Amino acid sequence: MTRIWAIAALALLGAVAATPLRAQGPAKDILAVAQAIPDGGTYVWANGSGAPRDIRHDGEVILKAQEKGTYCSGFTFCVAMEAARERGLLQGKSAEAVRQFQKQWYGSTKEAAERQCALAVEQLGIGREVKSLADAQPGDFMQIWRTNKSGHSVLFLDWVRAGDQIVGIKYRSSQKSTDGVGDRVEYFADAPGHDGKVDRQRTYVARLDDSPAP
Repeated sequence: MTRIWAIAALALLGAVAATPLRAQGPAKDILAVAQAIPDGGTYVWANGSGAPRDIRHDGEVILKAQEKGTYCSGFTFCVAMEAARERGLLQGKSAEAVRQFQKQWYGSTKEAAERQCALAVEQLGIGREVKSLADAQPGDFMQIWRTNKSGHSVLFLDWVRAGDQIVGIKYRSSQKSTDGVGDRVEYFADAPGHDGKVDRQRTYVARLDDSPAP
């Protein structure tokens, strides 16, 4: 009997190992939206929306798709809007409120110039800022600032670690190094040996709320 159970257990383990892993976690819908936007497409940061497609709400166009290429804020805003709509978070929000949300997301208003996406989700009432970087999860949005005074709007994918230390960020966005949309790794400026420029103290995390209860 023992031998029979052992064989059955091994067969079960084999079946589990052969089963493809599925995306896990509360933000798999956000990651799916981001991955559905094709890689590449060229990076163009010059007076356009940066958005890969038209973004509409309440029957109105909030942003027109950029004629050629994308850039970071357009990519992340498009992902945030589609994910928020799918979660039902935009119900009851006026077009005017969503336009203000877009301006804050892009850092175009005085109060949002530093925190951008983190402030924007709070102001529209569809999310919150994650105060501790260590609590960031795949599918969160980030506004990062660098020691060379540049910034970047990204979708967080994972931490890069050296032993038990977090030394960098893996993210998805639109940037010059990937000639448009793509996944990239950047390192923190205080991580030795990586020549990183991301300012850990000026990295802001925004998380969308879950779908409202029916």
